[in-house]
Amino acid sequence: MKEAINANIGGQVFTLDRDAYDRLTIYLNDLRRNISVDTDEVMSDLEIRLAEILREELPSQMMVVTLAMAERAIARIGRPEDFASEEGSQHKTSNNSPKTDIGDLKKLRRSRTDRSIAGVCSGLAKYLDLDTTVLRVLALCLVLFAGMSLWVYIILWLLIPEE
Repeated sequence: MKEAINANIGGQVFTLDRDAYDRLTIYLNDLRRNISVDTDEVMSDLEIRLAEILREELPSQMMVVTLAMAERAIARIGRPEDFASEEGSQHKTSNNSPKTDIGDLKKLRRSRTDRSIAGVCSGLAKYLDLDTTVLRVLALCLVLFAGMSLWVYIILWLLIPEE
């Protein structure tokens, strides 16, 4: 039997088993050490993203976050060393560089699973936090009524990488 711990991550309460709690604590401490610019703001954003990922992993709010779930969430966010190299290179190149935010980590990708033709609309919808159907209908209306060429879709198909 494992000990379960209630923890607040990004403003949301989770029940974690002891192994997951220890792993996430070490991970967040490593992140804090490797981030040099606006540490509190960036850490807050990273915790919110971590909470979102853990919510996606949990089939029910009554479930306990396991070590495997915590490892998958960590893999999606990235290693602490990745943040150190990004922060360090960004800090060295320009003192007037914008603040690092979790939004900087968000990437535009074409969907492999939710696609009708090439995944452009579903990728844009995910990136813009819109419903895929709404964006597809909007794109169809733009093509039919506003004169947007199919070339725009084809160019986006070629430019946006697949996930």
